[in-house]
Amino acid sequence: MRSGLSVVIPNYNKAGYIDRCIESIEGQTLVPDAVIIVDDGSTDGSGELIDKLTKRYPNVRAHYKPKNSGVSNTRNLGLSLVDTEYVTFIDADDYYCNKEKLALEMALQEEKGGDIIAYSVTKFITPGEKPEKNKKEKTYYLSGNVREDLLITRKWDSIMRDYVVRADTLRAVGGYNVRHSLYEDYELLLVLSRDHDFFCTGEYGTAYTEGAGLSSADLKIQQDAQQEIVLAELERDDERYRKKILRKRALRLFRRRIRNLI
Repeated sequence: MRSGLSVVIPNYNKAGYIDRCIESIEGQTLVPDAVIIVDDGSTDGSGELIDKLTKRYPNVRAHYKPKNSGVSNTRNLGLSLVDTEYVTFIDADDYYCNKEKLALEMALQEEKGGDIIAYSVTKFITPGEKPEKNKKEKTYYLSGNVREDLLITRKWDSIMRDYVVRADTLRAVGGYNVRHSLYEDYELLLVLSRDHDFFCTGEYGTAYTEGAGLSSADLKIQQDAQQEIVLAELERDDERYRKKILRKRALRLFRRRIRNLI
């Protein structure tokens, strides 16, 4: 029985992780019809490992780009290769930590009408492989019309990039913005939130591998990039609404900085 779902995996020099990622997908109770690995010009031997995976699993397909061109371009290429109704993305160094992840999200699609964004709780993993955050009550996670919440502040432990969505819905909005290499996934969430509701399973889904931490300079660059995306999105709205959102956003970010100092 076909699931109607494809998983797209962008890979760049993640040879040490790709096997774990694929095993977690193939171990799902709802196995996707296709697992599409798009290698973005890796130089670490990823290709040999990916070729072995395509031979091990009939639903795994690979596409190799001759040179590195960035994750947004790579994800969009993967989307263009999808021939199922639904799609989800996962990075090569992440993995599913819940065998029901895809089944639960596809069940939400059916329950809510089939053109929503269905996502699960992310388990953040430090380099030492220890969970960094605990799952909160289901009511904590954004649901329904989430555009204003996303504009005020992105909840990193709420919606990541591994949601299930109709492939045509992503194509209709143009997929990922290739001009951005930072917070490109946040920008796409904002675009999707204009016309689509979001619903969370309330269960863990993906284990997200975090880096070793940001320097203050890196953090400033990321904050500026996120603010630029918010300001661009708010150009769709009237001046009164823009001012209201920016005031709320500034207050929320200030409170976050204070919490981090305590």
